[in-house]
Amino acid sequence: MLHNNRYLLLALLLAFASAALALPSDKDAPVEIEADSADIDGATNTTTYRGKVRISQGSMELKADKVVITFKGRKPHILTATGTPAKFRQKPEQDKGWVTGQGRTIVYRINSEELVLTGNAVLTQNDDSFRSDRIVYDRVKARLKAGAAAQGSERVKVIIHPQDTP
Repeated sequence: MLHNNRYLLLALLLAFASAALALPSDKDAPVEIEADSADIDGATNTTTYRGKVRISQGSMELKADKVVITFKGRKPHILTATGTPAKFRQKPEQDKGWVTGQGRTIVYRINSEELVLTGNAVLTQNDDSFRSDRIVYDRVKARLKAGAAAQGSERVKVIIHPQDTP
């Protein structure tokens, strides 16, 4: 039984580890932002976008009702997206499936590469998925925590589909 649990955990980590690597061209692509309105507040170092917000860079795309970007100096520090739900997707590698996520709130800590999804949070690659009230994903360390491990209060539901064998 313990051996099977280790195998399951390893399979989960490997399935989502590839999300830590985006397409190489993504980082060099321009950031495009569309919204119904933008409010730049120099006193609080925030920019707020409202209304059908869409942010894209290469294969990465974020959609939300509202996005607040907090700056440290001139650099973006934290991006907070809210929606019903807020959604993102990114292609980790050309030959891999899309990584998608959603929640009522998505917080992206840019310096740490940590992504926190809360409120009916879901993280999916191919047909495999994690569901909980809170999911924390560290893109650099390829580490995922959900439920109590992520300081959430709901149980975690994981669905892994068998891979096709030749």
